[in-house]
Amino acid sequence: MLLAVVLLVALGLRLYHLRERVLWFDEANSLLIAQASPARIADAVLDDTHSPFYYVVLHYWQVVDRGEVGARLLSVLAAVATVAVVYWLGCELAGCMAGFLSATFLSLCPLHVWYSQEIRMYTLQTLLVCLSFLFMVRALRERRAMPWVSYVIFTALSLYAQYVSVFAVVAQNVFVAVYHRKDRRALRHWLLSQCAVALLFAPWVPSFMTQMKIVTGSSWSPPLQFRQILGFLWLLSGTYLGDPRARYVSVFVTAAVFVLAVVTLIRRTESRQTGALLALWFVLPIVLLALQSLNQNRFLPRALVFTTPAFALLVGCAAAQTCKTTARLAMGLGAITLLVANMSALRNYYSSENAWVKSDLRVAAGKLAGEVRPSDIILHTSEFSYRPFEYYLGTNIAQGVITAPVYLPHLFRVTGDGRLPQSTNGFQRIWLVLYPDFAHPGVADKDHGWMDQHHHFLRVLHDSSTAFVGLYERRDSQLAPTGE
Repeated sequence: MLLAVVLLVALGLRLYHLRERVLWFDEANSLLIAQASPARIADAVLDDTHSPFYYVVLHYWQVVDRGEVGARLLSVLAAVATVAVVYWLGCELAGCMAGFLSATFLSLCPLHVWYSQEIRMYTLQTLLVCLSFLFMVRALRERRAMPWVSYVIFTALSLYAQYVSVFAVVAQNVFVAVYHRKDRRALRHWLLSQCAVALLFAPWVPSFMTQMKIVTGSSWSPPLQFRQILGFLWLLSGTYLGDPRARYVSVFVTAAVFVLAVVTLIRRTESRQTGALLALWFVLPIVLLALQSLNQNRFLPRALVFTTPAFALLVGCAAAQTCKTTARLAMGLGAITLLVANMSALRNYYSSENAWVKSDLRVAAGKLAGEVRPSDIILHTSEFSYRPFEYYLGTNIAQGVITAPVYLPHLFRVTGDGRLPQSTNGFQRIWLVLYPDFAHPGVADKDHGWMDQHHHFLRVLHDSSTAFVGLYERRDSQLAPTGE
């Protein structure tokens, strides 16, 4: 009954204001890629940094439930299932109360809630990583065949869902090397399981290497700063993604609760392995991703969503295992502080006016759909508006980005390349869409000024703090600025 209550809370928090979220660039890409056949999806992602697994799952999921909200439901259900798996894992590690508390902490985690509502692979990856740890624990304890088989399958799928899952596998190997190095039978089974995981992932290795060449040749993030690491930590206790304020109090709460939980677990002989396993699952991916990002910055909160169950389990297991009065009081105070802080963060998240998730692109695209004519063309100053409009309006309407995106041949065969048509003589009216672009700051004002000088402005269709759509009558032979 307690689990049912927690799952209902988790589901309610992830369904709340789900329809208010509007597609942003990556989500639009997910939907556009998922519309293709599995074979074309596998080819398209060669220009991406992800495997085709999530897109293929989304492709078949849309047979069940199409549309933007339906696609978000896939992430919601994966997230709620993760809360259930965390309950079972907590029960395995420290008893039913630990499972209940751990599931409660994860259900209220702002970072997990955020990505539970996004049309991306991160909550599905988190579910698979949790299942990997659950069956790892069972396999090492029970030594039956089925837990090992389940471990291999879910671990391999987690790697397909997101490549950074390898950091979780590294944590698992460190744990086994430390605590099971003298158990020859367990070590032999473990090595066989790792070989099986490698064999299941091997067919994708050539494609993965192709993707890595593209990734290492591109850089869109500034160098890693220590503040980014702190920024991830404060998302676990009192801060939501997109909060413009630095929350160093939240960093302190996260660090204090983490240290308190680890110390509580490792001080007791019977819970020492549990503390070590969960600490490795949480800490090692953060360290490894930070080290990788020293060369090329990829330290993003979404890459570490799969560590949120580890933090929840640490707190839940420690709170349930505490015996001494002083330690119980300290751990209880830390747990309550964490819960209150995260409930406050969720309230702020739901009420915030975040331009990425609560933009009016869907409203603007809906207005434009009722006005556009076959002889019209839509010009975007940013591909961040082009991709959502491409999904909302379809591919039958002529549109493109003034500053053409970097050409990605495999991906653009599925999603469209965003380039303006080579022949522009047939277009009489131009719809200009202005939208913020962090990669090209100031380009919107520049393009807007050029359009005012070379074409006749007719009227405003939509104007807000995030998006502008205006209609021009063509006067110049040149359709748009060069975008240089």
